[in-house]
Amino acid sequence: MQADIERVSASLLVEIARSDHQLEPVEIESIVTALQRSSTLPDEEIKTLVDTAIAEADNAVSLHEHVRLINEQFEQEQKVVLIEQMWRVAAADGDIDHYEDYTIRKLSDLLHVRHSAFIQAKLRVIES
Repeated sequence: MQADIERVSASLLVEIARSDHQLEPVEIESIVTALQRSSTLPDEEIKTLVDTAIAEADNAVSLHEHVRLINEQFEQEQKVVLIEQMWRVAAADGDIDHYEDYTIRKLSDLLHVRHSAFIQAKLRVIES
């Protein structure tokens, strides 16, 4: 089950990076770093997860299965950490695009993260 969580987290973070229609190398590195912080997987497995998520992103029909799994397996605090990771990926290229903002906001709602926690996560990233 942990491997599924890692895969889903990678997919959601890749979706944020792609939401502005540009997947920058700095964003990919940000995804890898975010997963390294929250995972016990070796670095090579994390890089493989990210590469797979990128390769599969064009074929993804819906994120609802990913959202369902996160809602079933994550506590509220873990969801907030994931939202903060999304903000870090969005900000990695120096600009939070309005599509990235919209996608994070939408996923935050689907993950039942309080709006105040959503904003606080964004501010932590912007201020760091």
